[in-house]
Amino acid sequence: MKQKKINLRKIKKTDLPFFLKWWKDKELISLTSGIYEKSDKVLAGYFFNMTKPGPDKHYTIILNRTKPIGNLSLTHLNKTTFEGHVVIGEKKYWGKGFGREAIRLSLRIAFNKLGYRQAYLEVRPDNERAIKTYKSLGFEERGLKKYPKNKFQPIVLKMTLDKNEFNRNFEPAVSKR
Repeated sequence: MKQKKINLRKIKKTDLPFFLKWWKDKELISLTSGIYEKSDKVLAGYFFNMTKPGPDKHYTIILNRTKPIGNLSLTHLNKTTFEGHVVIGEKKYWGKGFGREAIRLSLRIAFNKLGYRQAYLEVRPDNERAIKTYKSLGFEERGLKKYPKNKFQPIVLKMTLDKNEFNRNFEPAVSKR
């Protein structure tokens, strides 16, 4: 059986149809922001903002070098911390470890290439599959955060991961000669 491999690549304008499909999936949106938008024009505006240069990094998750299955973003919070966002948009790939692998790859980029020292994320407290994945990568729960004005996501679980903890658990030791 052929092993399936995940890669991250910067999003391209030609990815728009995939993003529109994923962002219009009500079940998927209910696990993320909860804010469902029907307008292709509004969604395209969000998408094209992601293609502009800036401190935030946006990637398409690619399976076997050809198939877009989701997206991942590293949102710059400050010089030491970024916020991670991941979505496996193609449901047939849920629960197969691809989200975990994409997150691991993004942490390598953020910590070892972009120079961040801490990852931060917010997840719905009832999204048990995501929480389990984040914990398997070393993220620790940091409490709940309330957004009283957000009717779609009034409460989230905050989680963090330190660069040193990630490197200790997932990066091969550098040999000293």
